[in-house]
Formats: sequence, structure tokens, C-alpha cells
Amino acid sequence: MNFMVNLMREHVSQETRIHYVIKKGGLTSNIVPDYAEVEYTIRHPNVNGLNDIWTRLLKTADAAAMGTGTTVSHEVLTGLYNVLPNETLAKLMQSNLEKVGGIQYTAEELSFAEKIRTSVASTSLPPVAQAAAIEPYALNGLTSASTDVGDVSWVVPTAGLSTATWVPGIPAHSWQAVACDGMSIGYKGMMVAAKTIALTAVDIFLQPGVIPAAAAELAKARGGDFIYQSLAGDRKPPLDYRK
Repeated sequence: MNFMVNLMREHVSQETRIHYVIKKGGLTSNIVPDYAEVEYTIRHPNVNGLNDIWTRLLKTADAAAMGTGTTVSHEVLTGLYNVLPNETLAKLMQSNLEKVGGIQYTAEELSFAEKIRTSVASTSLPPVAQAAAIEPYALNGLTSASTDVGDVSWVVPTAGLSTATWVPGIPAHSWQAVACDGMSIGYKGMMVAAKTIALTAVDIFLQPGVIPAAAAELAKARGGDFIYQSLAGDRKPPLDYRK
């Protein structure tokens, strides 16, 4: 199965990502295991493309079972939709972000920022002053991040933003990002986001035309015959994930 899936990489879109790990492959050498298990993670910019690749993946599993005279079963652990942009809300949020403004570091924060940047293995870090700048309005393109906000965005109009909760140039999912998030630099970025969201909510209440316009944009983007179906099926939520 894994061999066939690797061959399939030449026949999927360039943005597709297919990852796998053999979680159970036998107990000893020179003996064909009675049970083997592999886990796959698939990413695609669009949910329809994702479903197509998932169907093809299942076919490789069936083909492998047929070729080896074995049986196969599968379990879906989770699945997420891509984020569906809504420019009606996004532009409104951008205007409020510009009102709130960027982040200004104190002398102490600036010293911390310069010091922590020396721990990053990169020779092309953006300037620290970038935290104070508001980027021009733009809808984010393809991103490799996965989020259940994507599912929400297909059901109700959704918008989001990014703020500098860590020092410019610090990579996400790093100890440096955690260090920034746990101090005043992270708090300032959080407050920029909170104020922007709050002002946008106020505008939605005070401007009656926003909600109908956002809803009409969503309906057009997802198509008139769209019915939301969870990619995880009827699987119960993993409420024991902290164990």
C-alpha cells in the first residue's frame, strides 16, 4: 500500500501533502505479521480535492489486500475543511485592525526581542519593528496549517487575523514562541487581536447590512446545494485527549 501511495504522489496536485507512519509492522524478522497498521495524514487546499485523494488512498489499501490475500479495514480519526474566506467580514476586520494599530515594545521588551532572535538559526530575519506595522489587506493563500475553524467557515461567515504575539522572525511551534507568548510581548499581541475582534463585533451590530452581505457571499462561495457533513463522520469528540 505504501509503495503504491508513493507512486501516486506524481499524480496529485503540487499542493497535496501525504504523510504516513507504520504504527505496527510485526514483532520479529522473517515472519509475516498477522496484523499490520499504518496511519495516514492527507492535506489539500480544498475539501473536494481532499475527498478525492482519500478515495484513491482507500483503493490502494483494497488493492494491497487483494494482492496479498488479506483483509483491510480503516478508521477515520479526524478531518478538517479548508478555511473559506469571507471578504465582507475580512475587510471590516482590517479597518478595525488599522484603528487599533501595531505593537510598541518597551526598552526592556526590545532588549528581550533582540536577544531571543540570536537563538534562531536564520540569516534573514525581518526587522523587529515589523511588530508595529499593519500589513496591507490581503486574503491569505494556501497554508499548510490545519484548523477546525475551516469547518466553522463553511457553516457561518468567518474571518480571522494574525497578530504579533511573538517577536518577528521567531518560528511557530518553537520554545522561542512559547517564551514570547508567556510574557508582555505575547499579551500585547493578544490585546491587539481582542480589541480588533471586539470593534468588528460592534460594527456588525451597528451596521445592519453586514450580516446579509456576509451570508450572501458565503452562500455563493460554497454553492447552493451545499450540505455540511463532518469529515470525521459520526465519530464522538475525543474528550479524553489530555490523558
